[in-house]
Amino acid sequence: MPYHAGFIVADIREGIRDLEERLGYRFNEPTQVKAQDMEDRVSGSRGPMDLWIAYTIDSPFRLEVIESTGVGIYGKDFLGLHHLGIWEPDPTGRLRALEEAGDPVDAVFREEDGSVSIIYARSASVPGARVEYVADAQRASFEHWFDTGSFA
Repeated sequence: MPYHAGFIVADIREGIRDLEERLGYRFNEPTQVKAQDMEDRVSGSRGPMDLWIAYTIDSPFRLEVIESTGVGIYGKDFLGLHHLGIWEPDPTGRLRALEEAGDPVDAVFREEDGSVSIIYARSASVPGARVEYVADAQRASFEHWFDTGSFA
């Protein structure tokens, strides 16, 4: 089951303000997150990436706002509702299954040891439906971030 919906916005503070006013959610302050190894299959690039992200404090279903950056998976072509996020117990196996099924994989995040931590993929049969598969191993630290605003 999805635990969040992610939005790409041109200005993170404006996006937060708008969603708080329209939907009544409360957001943590934006946090700069450094992805060490992000393979962006939309732009054809791979390497580190800095992102500004904010999550809602309110649960159980949260909203995520990511400030648009450059081109590719977080580029201006993807402004608006971007994905639904779910916890994934086996991201490496999920990536293999998605690729074998022919589902378009838009981006893969890897840890320093090369293990898969996050995957963005679309359904071959449901156009526009992107899912973010987040390694369940990160769940405790992410939920701490959501609840406190502190990404440790």
